[in-house]
Amino acid sequence: MPLISIIVPVYNVKEIFLRECIESVLLQNYSNWELCIADDNSSEPHVKSVLEEYKAKDNRIRISYRKENGHISACSNTALELVTGEYTALLDNDDILAPFALHEVVSQINENKDIDLIYSNEDKLKDGIRCFPFFKKKYNKHLLRHMNYICHFAVYRTSLVKKVNGFRVGYEGVQDWDIAIRIMQLTDQVIHIPKILYHWRISETSTAGGEHRKSYVKQSRKKMLANINNG
Repeated sequence: MPLISIIVPVYNVKEIFLRECIESVLLQNYSNWELCIADDNSSEPHVKSVLEEYKAKDNRIRISYRKENGHISACSNTALELVTGEYTALLDNDDILAPFALHEVVSQINENKDIDLIYSNEDKLKDGIRCFPFFKKKYNKHLLRHMNYICHFAVYRTSLVKKVNGFRVGYEGVQDWDIAIRIMQLTDQVIHIPKILYHWRISETSTAGGEHRKSYVKQSRKKMLANINNG
């Protein structure tokens, strides 16, 4: 029963979405987890009150409040500082985990203690309805250079996340793709779970509805790919 640390960078997310996100962790049928949340100096007052409410409910919830806004990479790294688990899972502040997500991950770990990265299929949430399932391919290091098929739900061996120094500031919008590539340069111990374990919400602040919602994504991707090619 390895400890799974779930990191969630939070910034001005709608209250109902934040609650649904946290509740999806509380409803996991695998219990040995910790929820490591970093708030990126949110200006919406409901964010802190919701986080404090849940922190008081469950001692597995750990929270850090940043004193200044630093964007998703810096905020994710702040959440990483709270991590004590053997594995680190990534969850966005308005998305939802299937209740059996961690159970499926741990089942794979128990079959192969050398696993360094586990990823799963996913779908999207639009107006409360699940849609657009993404049935992913098996592990292919070359393919990852051309498309981010890891995306959600990704669970990494914590020691490798720390070895690559976490998320890189300046790669916002592709920070999860960038860290997957850098970790795959260190290991081939990767498993794909062919089940939908993650529900990615389509909202006005999410790239689930298209990259045009975040104008900086294209520039970040260009920078990341140039860095890979030079490496």
